[in-house]
This record gives sequence, structure tokens and C-alpha cells, in this order.
Amino acid sequence: MGALAFRPFLAMPPPDPPTERADWTRRLFADETPGETPGAPTGDGSRAVMLLAEASERITAHPAVQKWLREAGFEAARGLRGGDAMAQAQAHGRMARDLKEQFPTLVEAVREATGGCGELALQWRPLHPNYSKVYLSFFDDAFDPDVFCALRSPALSAVRDALRAVREALPKGEPFAGQPNEAAGVLEHDGRCLGVRYRERASEKEGRPRRSVALVPAPGDETDEHTDEQAARGVVAYFAPEERERWYER
Repeated sequence: MGALAFRPFLAMPPPDPPTERADWTRRLFADETPGETPGAPTGDGSRAVMLLAEASERITAHPAVQKWLREAGFEAARGLRGGDAMAQAQAHGRMARDLKEQFPTLVEAVREATGGCGELALQWRPLHPNYSKVYLSFFDDAFDPDVFCALRSPALSAVRDALRAVREALPKGEPFAGQPNEAAGVLEHDGRCLGVRYRERASEKEGRPRRSVALVPAPGDETDEHTDEQAARGVVAYFAPEERERWYER
């Protein structure tokens, strides 16, 4: 019997990383600690903070998402001719729907992590596909927050810490005259959402910039600007109106 001829072993490409809901949630909250609950409360256990630009980068960088962006983007771009804005908008809509169909566990992770306040969204750039990304949208994209914070309880101490997380997203440089530094966040408790927007303005005299914060119950519906403490008490009143008098007495 002749010698058997063996062909060289061809290594199979590794499978895509797991895409279970818990895996997506870890990417949303940058929680890679084995055995830990993804998106677990931070600090004193009263809140969970998500830095949205970083969460978008981690989700977009996932190999399965990258593969989908390349293939779906190529197919969508093939049907475009010239600069037809309507055709591009229709292609974007089809891709956005397909994204949710292809990644149902990611959709569910976003819904659960944000208490239903955020949803999975797509920024598609057909002329610059490498800059396309997947991100979290709030208030139908009418509000562009930097930070999301889930409040386990609308206690005043937890709200102060949540506002601090948004405040820390302010640009580090000094604001220019007439051009304030801004940072925005979405706070969530028990499925209700509230936007907050910090502004830091240049002082008319030399010294520290003037900082204020407005509450945004809905896009285009900002309150007057408040101090941090006034805003914190306003957040408590928004999420727990039955506690309003007790908190305001403190």
C-alpha cells in the first residue's frame, strides 16, 4: 500500500468574538472584569456611568460590526449615483434597519443599559467609509450628550455625583469670549430620561470661568441656568416629585 499523502493543515480563521448581550454591555460600560456584572453601579452603588464617545468606539471596533460596516456599506454605495441626497438617505435608512436586524442582542443591551432612553444608531459616510460608526442616539438624535448616567436612586448624593460626571466632560481649555465650553449628559431613573447641559463662560474679569447648568426635559425645552446645587435639587424633584419638599428642606 502506497504512502498516504497529507495535505498541509490549513488553519481556520478564528470565529468572531462572542456577541451575547452581556458582552455588548461590557463594551458599553468599558467593564472587562471577569465575573463582574457588566454595567454595575459605580462608587457607592447608586449610579452607572457611560462615556458615550468611548462606548461608540468600542462597539464600532468590534470585528463583527466592522465586517458588517464594510459589507453593508459597499452594497449600499453601489446603488448610489452622483450626489443624490434622497437616494443616500434611503440607503442610510435601509442600513440602519439592517444593523438592528443583524445585531439584536446589541439592540437589547443598549435598551437595557439606558432604561429605554437610548437606541442604537448609525452614522454612515459613503464617501469616507472608514469614518462610519455605530453610536447611541437619545431624544431621536435631537440631543447630543457626552455622558449617560443611570441612577439607581434619585438621592441627592447620587445626583450630585452624576452631575459631576457630566461636568468632567467639559473641555479642559479656557472658554473664549462669546463661545462657552459645553458638555451634555442624559440621566435616567426608572425608565425616565432627563438631559442636562453644562456651560462654562469666560469671566468678564480675570478669574475662574462662570459655570452653570440647565435641565433639558425635552430637546428645545431647557430650563433657566442654575448652579450645581440648584440643578441637583431640580433633578431630584424631576425624578421623585413626592420627595421634593423633603429634599428642598435640606
